[in-house]
Amino acid sequence: MGIFDGINYAMGITATGGFTTHNSSTEYFSDPTIDYISILFMFLSGVNFTLLYMSLIRGRIKSLFKDAEFKFYIMWVLIASSAIMFILMSQGSYQFADALRYGLFQVISFMTTTGVFNDDAGKWPHITWVILSVCMVFGACSGSTSGGFKSVRVVMILKLIRNELKHILHPKAVLPVRINNNIIHNSAQVRLLVFFVLYMMLCLFAYFCFISLGVDSTNSITIAISCASNVGPTLGMEIGPTMSWSGLPDAGKWICSILMLMGRLEIFSVIVLFTPAFWKDN
Repeated sequence: MGIFDGINYAMGITATGGFTTHNSSTEYFSDPTIDYISILFMFLSGVNFTLLYMSLIRGRIKSLFKDAEFKFYIMWVLIASSAIMFILMSQGSYQFADALRYGLFQVISFMTTTGVFNDDAGKWPHITWVILSVCMVFGACSGSTSGGFKSVRVVMILKLIRNELKHILHPKAVLPVRINNNIIHNSAQVRLLVFFVLYMMLCLFAYFCFISLGVDSTNSITIAISCASNVGPTLGMEIGPTMSWSGLPDAGKWICSILMLMGRLEIFSVIVLFTPAFWKDN
């Protein structure tokens, strides 16, 4: 890779921005070494930067593996990558080395919302699209440059579900939600659930809009998730991860622009602008 390409790819990957100097992204180089270097720095860019500083710079490596969000982040990367690798080997006739490299690269790229690619996932078995779509929704860690719902919120929701199941068996039990020994207060739990509902409603509304504009169902939902999570590529036959979105209707492009803006600024920050109370003098 030349100096110009190296600088651009380095900035695009560490900022999880996804912009590249070639239309075929990292696939242009078809080099396993470049792919694995990209995998490493995409993964690190998806980690909470404060946690990364404390563990790598200050030497507190144990704090990295005690963090609940990081443990979920690395666990889901391993599960999703292993599943895609198995599917590519069993249904896609990929060799082990290629299946490992492509699966790991695409999972981390989608989960960190970097959006670069080293293979056309649009040609993969459709079950892999479901896994990659979940990666787009989850996102990486809070305090990183990635977008998406954020892994810490997923951890909190899983803990809420676990507590509610326990409450069915023990109605009088007091079960606080803890993240890294910090108790999550009820107000924060309510805010989390409201955010999750708004995120899903936003994606569903965009999905129905794209369907009404004539976009196929698979592309409609993955475009909505991709824009709301600030990922970049989509999944489908008509508009795949290696294709341009220029074929979308003009109304669809406006919807995408709004979704990307709301996904980057956080949904609450944008919606509050349209409430009458925001414009009234206190």
